[in-house]
Parts: sequence; structure tokens; C-alpha cells
Amino acid sequence: MVGIFRTLCIVAAILALPLAAAAQGKIAVVNLDEAMATSQAGKAALSQLKTKFEAREKALGQQGEDLKKMQEDLQKKSVALSQDAMRSQVADFEAKAKKYMDERNKLQQEEQETQQQILQPLLTRLQKVMTDYAKKNGYTVVVEARSVPYFDSALDITAALRQEFDKSK
Repeated sequence: MVGIFRTLCIVAAILALPLAAAAQGKIAVVNLDEAMATSQAGKAALSQLKTKFEAREKALGQQGEDLKKMQEDLQKKSVALSQDAMRSQVADFEAKAKKYMDERNKLQQEEQETQQQILQPLLTRLQKVMTDYAKKNGYTVVVEARSVPYFDSALDITAALRQEFDKSK
């Protein structure tokens, strides 16, 4: 009962925050992901990321397809093969599957690290541009669009922020 009351109080406080902010100043909503992805610098960075990992992803995809085919062949041959031959082929399949999973995990890790290295400076710059834009235009609160279930499109400053971001260096 106390937990439900506490949750209701928190939700009420969160819902009242925009109302309190509206009483004191202007509110804006921004989709930072969209602003980043559609900006010139964001497009270039995402293209660089795609190019860097495209060949390895393709090779890994082919390796996954080969494993599926190998598994299907094993299932078809399971009746005809001796137990020793079956064990040998299953062990071979498991070793290849483990190698595939290890390589896939390594690639995902590298992609995340590289994405962080490339996009973090841009995100920092975008946040500075957003702060400057908000101050310049008299906004007291700027909320990320994905955290708001509904908002009037007149509050959305994503396009304006992207333009300012493209102008900045």
C-alpha cells in the first residue's frame, strides 16, 4: 500500500513538473536522435560507421548462414551416420558455432566502442548547441521527445536545433 502511494506521488510530481515549468517559462521538446542523425555531421559519422563495419558484418552473416546449413545437414544425416561420425560432426558444428558467437560478440563490442568514440564528441557539441539555443530563445525547459507521451508539435525544436548544429563547428 505504501509502495503504491509512493509511486502515485512520484508520477504526480513528474506530471506536475511540466505544468510548473509552463507557469514559469517556455517549454520545448527535442528529439536528439533525429537531430543527430539528420544533421550533416551525424550523417557523415553514421556513414563512416557503416563503411567501417559493413564488410565484417557481411562476412559474419555468411558465416551464420553456413552454420544454419550445416545444422540442417546434420539433422538430415543423423539417421544415416554412425554415432562416432555424428559426434565428430556435432563437435565440429559446436566449435564453429562457438567461434561464430565469439566473433559476433567481438564485432558488436567493437561497433559500440567505435560508435561511442565517433558520436560522443558530436553529442557533446549538440548538447552545447541545444543549451545555447534554449537560452537564446528563452526556453526554461527542454525535454527529450521520447520521454513525453504527447506534445503539441509547436513545441518541437528538433529541426531548428539541427539547423543550428549544422551551422556550428
